[in-house]
Amino acid sequence: MMQMDASSHVTHNASRFPAKIALIQGERKLTYRDLDAMSNRVANALVSWGTNPGDRVAMVVSSSIEWVVAYIGVLKAGCTAVPLNYRLTAKEIGMMLEDSGSRLVFVNSELIPIVPELPTLERKVVIDTQSFDEFVGPSSENHPGIRIDRDETQCILYTGGTTGRSKGVMLTHENIFWNTIHEIVDTRMHEDDNTLLMTPLHHAAALNCWLLPHLYLGATATIMPKYSPEEAIRTIEKHRVTNAFTPPSVARDIFNHELAMASDLSSFRRWYVGGANLSRNDRDKMHALIPGVQIFFQYGLTEAGVIVTVLKEKDYEQAPPGSIGRAFLNFEVKILTEELMDAPLNEVGEIAVRGPSVMKGYFNNPEATAATFHEGWLRTGDMGAMDENGFVRFHDRLKDMVKTGGLNVYSQEVEQVLLRHPSVREAAILGFPSEKWGEEVTAVIVCQDDAEHDEQSIIAHAKGELAGYKVPKRIIFIDYADMPINYSGKIAKRELRDKILPKQEVSA
Repeated sequence: MMQMDASSHVTHNASRFPAKIALIQGERKLTYRDLDAMSNRVANALVSWGTNPGDRVAMVVSSSIEWVVAYIGVLKAGCTAVPLNYRLTAKEIGMMLEDSGSRLVFVNSELIPIVPELPTLERKVVIDTQSFDEFVGPSSENHPGIRIDRDETQCILYTGGTTGRSKGVMLTHENIFWNTIHEIVDTRMHEDDNTLLMTPLHHAAALNCWLLPHLYLGATATIMPKYSPEEAIRTIEKHRVTNAFTPPSVARDIFNHELAMASDLSSFRRWYVGGANLSRNDRDKMHALIPGVQIFFQYGLTEAGVIVTVLKEKDYEQAPPGSIGRAFLNFEVKILTEELMDAPLNEVGEIAVRGPSVMKGYFNNPEATAATFHEGWLRTGDMGAMDENGFVRFHDRLKDMVKTGGLNVYSQEVEQVLLRHPSVREAAILGFPSEKWGEEVTAVIVCQDDAEHDEQSIIAHAKGELAGYKVPKRIIFIDYADMPINYSGKIAKRELRDKILPKQEVSA
């Protein structure tokens, strides 16, 4: 029977490619044989300590080889992994640990202060100290032999909580296996690949879309514990990296960096992008930096396990502007009206998705689960439209749409236009209070280095491409360092709004 859990893929490749490099971190390299043996020791230690199949084991660990060893070990013990965002506060971490009922947590020594004491939390294992060695001890390097069912929950990934309290997304072994297959088939991954993991491993995209597919194939994953454009460029050149995921903001960091043009990046053949707008200008600069590179623009969400659609290089010219591509293999996408009926072609509505990688539900939250599904379809909360060729055009997060003068303005549409102005590096559209309009379309802009803050030029550019009511009525210039961009490369609009709005007067 086909094994769908990621830990069995590591074991299988330890027999296929025992001496092949599975993981790279700086000067460190780990073969598939060693990854299998080390994760077996973690699994046996967990079982000896007293975990039972289905128990939740949390991870508050920065990206590293140890992160992967612990994750695979948790799965081999039959437990559910709960990777947490180590950039959260102690209060947020505590809520997630309590909500998940995690009995044990792996943690970095410098992150101990954000892991609170809880009645449900029986043990903290500090992964980079003697505590970890003592926990693992003389555990066997043999597989613990625990049977893993495809319907069991492999991991619980907590949503960002941008619309309220974070929810734990339950993804089964089968969910994640199908996402793995979709990525491999639809984006042409193969066993000779070496992917660069620049975003944290607790993030659904880095984990499910790049690390685990490469471990399934017997390929290599290179881990970057801390991102910087200089380190990314040097790592691609040094380790002959073949592919990586970057949000558009990170792509711009790389192709704008002086080191990029002076480096040999010829090994890099597939550039995955998602999470925000990618303009034609961005694409042109990516192609100029690495001639022949294939760009795959992807759309997804944690609840979908992750990826839903992909815009392939060969489809870019025939797809409508702002397209996020077509549905992945074995995935379905449709658009719902406000009445939750199927929307006609090219009509804007809520994107709904269905497929084998869609989540099992929210952990301990049946009400939120029920509200998120409609007749078996996952409601994404994203607005979009589909054309007669199956291309989906993304319009906006429902919560980010600006209502001005009774009309809907999709922030992503305006941002795409602004990013085509040569002086604009980053752009975020917000709705600010207005006595006249209800909300006023406001652009928060970071300019390219050495570019002038020319408000009139940017407004004129917007007027040339947008209907009048969509053109920003106000532009606020800020420095790049002041633009809140989260660990997945997205502009944190709620944080940006909270930072800027108190300084603005309500428009008459």
